[in-house]
Amino acid sequence: MLKIENMETQIFIIKSLFVQNTIMLLSLGVVLFLFILALKKKRQKSVIATLIWIAIMFWFFNSPFFGFSAVSVSRDGVRLNYGILSMRNDLLPLESSWKIENYFGGIRRMERLHFLRIGNHESMKVRGAEDLKTLQEIGKAVDVMRSR
Repeated sequence: MLKIENMETQIFIIKSLFVQNTIMLLSLGVVLFLFILALKKKRQKSVIATLIWIAIMFWFFNSPFFGFSAVSVSRDGVRLNYGILSMRNDLLPLESSWKIENYFGGIRRMERLHFLRIGNHESMKVRGAEDLKTLQEIGKAVDVMRSR
């Protein structure tokens, strides 16, 4: 967990935003490389296939399967960061409700995971006491900022 405190703003990192952005940019780079290669070789089917892959990639990074991984709480509101390729990065009002929910994941659905729901947005799913504590601290920061 990374928590940066300022007089006005607190930033919480649920999952590594650097890793998430790296995955997004690498996948975009590979698909764009294949797209340019297909354009150079004038392969119409390959161009169409890479365009479909680009659409699928943007859909996935903006889908409900992909939660936010960083939160900043300030007087302006609660800013959610999903990553560099996401169009869902959003600023929610401080009055937004928040709740920590449990989820059973893994192959056999035996692993207990936790995520934070703020309004109708969900965070990345995390496991373990330390990550759960991070989610609780985000909720407390929202409540404290709301009460000011």
